Amino acid sequence: MPEHKYAFKATPESLSFAENLLHIGYAMDWHSQSLLGDRESRDWQTDTVFKVGTKSKAEMIALINTTFDETIQLIGQFDTAQLDDELDYFGLNRSKRQIFMLLSDHITHHRAQMLVSMRLNGLVPPRYVLFQ
Repeated sequence: MPEHKYAFKATPESLSFAENLLHIGYAMDWHSQSLLGDRESRDWQTDTVFKVGTKSKAEMIALINTTFDETIQLIGQFDTAQLDDELDYFGLNRSKRQIFMLLSDHITHHRAQMLVSMRLNGLVPPRYVLFQ
């Protein structure tokens, strides 16, 4: 998506392309580093790391790349003996295995919204290549 289209919203109620991108980052950070890791949660209302603000396209991509790298590192080091341990997830008991699946599902959900935004702007998104 060209940088000048990062503010594009499919509908007035939708997140912009940039907001979807950084929302993926925030949720990935929260699920992996706070919920599954041991770092204190960022406060969505006051934290600016994953807010668009004046960030350039390059800055947003760098942030997302770093967040993916940190998440991949956590997954690689995760003790699989803990997969059945349960956590409070918005008032529901969820296993850490389910948290990993929810994280993946959430990324896919917002990625799909971003792909629709690209299509609505006459762009052809990258080909989906399944697991690599």
